[in-house]
Amino acid sequence: SDVHKSFGQNKIHRGVSFGLARGESIGLLGGSGTGKSTLLRSLIGLDFIDSGTISFKGERIDHLNEVNLTPYRIKISYSFQSGALFDSINVFENLAFPLLEHTNDSLPTINHKVKDLLDLIDMKGKEELMPSDLSGGMQKRVGMARAMILEPDIILYDEPTAGLDPTNTQNVLNIMDKLKARGVASIFVTHDIPAALKVCDRIL
Repeated sequence: SDVHKSFGQNKIHRGVSFGLARGESIGLLGGSGTGKSTLLRSLIGLDFIDSGTISFKGERIDHLNEVNLTPYRIKISYSFQSGALFDSINVFENLAFPLLEHTNDSLPTINHKVKDLLDLIDMKGKEELMPSDLSGGMQKRVGMARAMILEPDIILYDEPTAGLDPTNTQNVLNIMDKLKARGVASIFVTHDIPAALKVCDRIL
């Protein structure tokens, strides 16, 4: 609500206000450098707003420190543009990492959740591959899977189709549709207007 953000003299956000309903998908469009990714980063405390409020389920979160933000970062997950995989561990370990860090799940449960997600993103049998063995499209799909493995309420997608060919773009959009069908809300930052129109309930 009424979010303002500047970098020096450069005013990025001037009173941005919107709400996101349970299960809703919002597309965030705008030219390069207009603050789309900055807004996503502000929602989970990677950037801090100058004024205004950010609330999740009625609780204000824009003023919280790293430790107090952790429970909200589990419920509001960020799917980075590059995939942002750990390059020194394989696909299975990349997907298992959030579960090992934030849950008390047993190893069989973790194994089951990872296998389920690999099925969802059509990468069954790829768990032993390293990130360097994956195409750009596959890296993005694994990054999306990692963002969803803790079963968040909201996923923030930062240009998930950027640089992808039409087939991989469709693969990514299919995953987003599957998650939406499960009731996951999302904010979809993109330059890809046809993709936004396919997935989103509203465009801002």
